[in-house]
This record gives sequence, C-alpha cells and structure tokens, in this order.
Amino acid sequence: MAATYTTPNPLNVFSGPDSLSHYFDPEQNPPLPLVELPAALNPFRKDGVRIYAKMLTALPAQNVKSLPALEMLKTSPKARTAKRIVEASSGSTVLSMGVIGRALWGHEGVEAWVTNKKTRESLRVLRFFGVGISLYGGLAQQEPSDPRGIMARLRRKAREEEEVCYLGQYDNDANWQSHYNHTAPQLALQLPSLSVLCSTIGTGGCITGTGRYLKSHLSADIKVVGVCNVFGDPTPGPRHFPGFESSPFPWRETIDEFVSVKSEDAFRMSMRLSRYGIICGPSSGEALHGLLEWLRGNGTEGLKRDGNGEVNCVFLCADLPYQYMELYYQKLGEEEFPGIRNQCLLEVDQDPYDERWFLTPDQTVELLVGESERYDREMLCMVPSSCACTTTRASRTSRQHQQPIEGVFGDCTPGAVSDISESASTIFSTASPSSSVYSVATTTSIESQHSSMVKVIDVRPRAEFVKSHLKNAVNIPLSATKQDFYGDPQAVYARWKEMNTAFKEAGVLDHREEDDERRTLVVCLDGDSGKMAASMLRGASKKIGKKREVFCADGGWGVLEGWLRRRGYGDDVWDGVD
Repeated sequence: MAATYTTPNPLNVFSGPDSLSHYFDPEQNPPLPLVELPAALNPFRKDGVRIYAKMLTALPAQNVKSLPALEMLKTSPKARTAKRIVEASSGSTVLSMGVIGRALWGHEGVEAWVTNKKTRESLRVLRFFGVGISLYGGLAQQEPSDPRGIMARLRRKAREEEEVCYLGQYDNDANWQSHYNHTAPQLALQLPSLSVLCSTIGTGGCITGTGRYLKSHLSADIKVVGVCNVFGDPTPGPRHFPGFESSPFPWRETIDEFVSVKSEDAFRMSMRLSRYGIICGPSSGEALHGLLEWLRGNGTEGLKRDGNGEVNCVFLCADLPYQYMELYYQKLGEEEFPGIRNQCLLEVDQDPYDERWFLTPDQTVELLVGESERYDREMLCMVPSSCACTTTRASRTSRQHQQPIEGVFGDCTPGAVSDISESASTIFSTASPSSSVYSVATTTSIESQHSSMVKVIDVRPRAEFVKSHLKNAVNIPLSATKQDFYGDPQAVYARWKEMNTAFKEAGVLDHREEDDERRTLVVCLDGDSGKMAASMLRGASKKIGKKREVFCADGGWGVLEGWLRRRGYGDDVWDGVD
C-alpha cells in the first residue's frame, strides 16, 4: 500500500525497544528532502526549467538501496532465520542489508560477493559496517541472467544450502516495489506538477518503481529518463544499457528514453553538486549530467508545465562521495582541485606529536632522578674545562659556526639543507642510574616505574651547550631557530631536514637494544626543536615495530635551568625539591 505521509512522528524521535525498526521504517519518518538547484547548477533556469534533487541519501543508511534492502529483508521468509544472507554487491545494497539486518534482528551473517577488481577502500567500508566479503574473479559487472555468472552461482547456493539466503536484488520484485510504495508517493505529494523524472540505472528498481507509480497516479505525460554508463567506462553503481536490458522488472512500459554518461562527467558533476551543499556521489552526478544532456537534446517543447508555465524536473541523489575519493582524483585533473599551500611540509615532520611527551621542569627532573628527594649536585655541568660530556665529531666541524636556520635555509624545497660531510660518533654518556624511571600515563604526570637510565640529547648550538647543560648529555648541535619557528613553513622544513641528517649521522635514529628499556630526553633552546625530535625518534622506532620512550623539556633549556637555579642549585647545602 502506498505511503500517505501523515507522519506519526513529527518530532523525529525514535525510542523504546522498537526504536531502530521505526527509524528505518519510511512510514515513521517525514518525506525526504526535495531541494531545488540554484541557477549556478541549472543552466536552463532562464528557460523556465526548475530542477530538484530528491535526497535519497537522507535515508537512515544514507543511500538509495536502503529501501529495497529493507523491503527484501522483510518480505523474504528465509532472511530472518538464515545463518548467512549473501548478495552480489560491492556497495550500497549489501551495506544496507548488513546494517538493517543487524538493526532489526541482530543478524550478523550478511556477506558480500564482490569482484576482486574493487578498490581496497571500498572493501574497507564494507568491513567497517560488519559485512563479510567473498571475492570472485573475472568480469566485474556480470549479467544477472548469465547461467555461469556470480548471481546464478548464488541462486544455486541458496537452493542447495539451507543456511544460505540469497535475496537477489536484480530480479526481486520487492526491489522496485519499495520505491513504488515510498519514493514515488513522496514525490507526488511534494511536487504534483512534476514533468521529468531522471535516475541512473543499476538494478533498475528505483527508476522502475518510482516512474511506474508517477505515471499511473500523477500523470501519464511524465517523462522518465534513464541514465546509463558508457559501455566500457563504468561509474560505480549504474550499469551500461546492455547489462540492464535483460532485467525482469517492468521497465519497458516505464522508461521513455535513455542517456549514456561518461564517468569523468559523472564525477565532475557530483563534485560540483557537493561543493554547493548537495552532497552526493558519482551516481547522483551522472543522473544530473544525464538530465542536462537530455534537456539539451530534446528541449522542453511538449513537456508538462505547471500553472506558471514552468517545467519541473527531478533527479535522484542516490549515493555519497566519500568512499570514492581516490577515484575522483584519478578521473579528474589536479587543476580541478584547490592547491595546497606549503606543500613541502608533506615531505617532512610526518610523525605524530603528543603533549604527554612535553615535560615540565619538575616532570623532567623526576624522569632523571626518579623518586630521590635530593638532586645530584653535579646534575648541571657549568665548567667547560672539566666537562666530559659528549659532542658528536660532525657537530664540532660543520655545525659549530652555522648561522641561524632562517638565514641559511631560505626556500622550501628538497636540497635546501646542506649535507653534513663528516660522520659522527655514536658514543653516548648516560645519566647516573636511578632507582626508577617513568612512562607517561594518560594524564600529564610522570609515574615512577623501575628501569635503568636516561639518555640525554642536547640539540642546542655548541656555544650554548658549553655554558651549561645536564650531566652526561650528548650534544648534537643544530642551528639556532627564530622564535616559534612552527609559524614559518620554510623554517619547519629546514629544521626537520637538518635534524634528520644530524640524527642519522649521529646514529640516534637507529633503534638499539637498550632503547627498549632506556628513556631519552631531548633538550633544546626553546622547546620547539625538542618536540620535533621526540616525534622523530619515536617515529623512527615505530616504523620498525619497536617502541622508544622519548620526551622533551617543554619550554627548552632556559625554562629548565631557571627552574633548577630557583631551587638552590649551587648552594652548599641541598635539601631537595621545594
């Protein structure tokens, strides 16, 4: 029975034990939006043509196949009890079956039979929604009536195996009847003066059911235009006409004319619609492009007009664009997308940052000395002549007299950073063993846990390092940076390149066995380079399946040293931390 849409749920609230069942029931929902396109998307508006998008993407499962999936599941005597529900589908139909079957009955056995030519992205979408996948080889879009095709094999499987239910979207009358019962009555109420209906053709259920109802209940003069793929140039969802022609649905007395659309045009039109807020996928773009082509070729003479003398057209928005992003960039030229500024940053600094790694002075000291209540009076080295801390050989040569980074690296291109010619020593001094070290918890505090020692890497310029530094620190001096260098993409690029080169030559990017147990602390001038270093070192270990605990002194050496001095460093008597 056709829907009347005297909505029993005007506030759109679904509650109680049957909440999901009601949510997916179109009778319990207001009509889906019907949105007129602006003149920017309708080149025929000046000619008295109005074009509306019927947003079937606003259904609960966000695609046109929600309705036939619901109808096929509810009308199948076997679907509810079968262990496995199988369908030859790589997209919206089987996804909707999986979601709705679980929502209605808790069914966990929906399985998609999918061409092995399908993109990994599409397969991940199905698996995300809990749909099982079985791949088949050969031709991707097969004839539903082919006795050796995938649909025929699934029909046989369902006949031979009691636990298997095959709903068969290509020849199940519940497919087109779902649109006859729901999509079309909505349109008849929303736009009684409708002149042209346009839809892409996949199984043919949507255009057949909707067009059949409108012709019989609204006006026999309504033109129904079917849009197909160009043979050999597939757009996801629709089929080419030869692949549809054998459909058993009553389409011959429903569809008046056919148009074929190239996939490039379908993707481009989908993108244009989405950029104006009619967010939809390539099948929807193909429908609108086909409608515009049909209007160009046929004009509006003889079409049904409303009281204002205007022609009202509707195309069906059937899908969303998100799972096809890779294809958009394959089908369309790079010039059709906005450019990316500071693109050089895609080459560097790609490992994640985490604020839990950025330690305050008290957390830094706790990392170094553990639970001891007293400082080691030699924690700071301040007398260059007696200091035994390490500086890498490379840093003593090529880095000692470098200018600030923004003066040396002026552009944001590969090769902007000079090479370090001399290899570096990889011998490190370590802080004195403490009774415990720390891993970061889910808060910003450091929790004490038993371990061995801490490796300290100081990346300040040599001249700053020799003034004062943490005991047993290793100096891998980098060029000075301007304040807040993260605000300058060129400086970020240059700093990362310089740091990566220096760390490689010093051997610190190589994960060593002791790194599994020993923490690393990075000290820099203002904290920013330390954050980058912590990210780089952790990322290098993660890439080889290892874990290294690396932290940095937030705010840099000035903040840490000031904190230590204010707590009495250099006094003759040490009473520990205030």
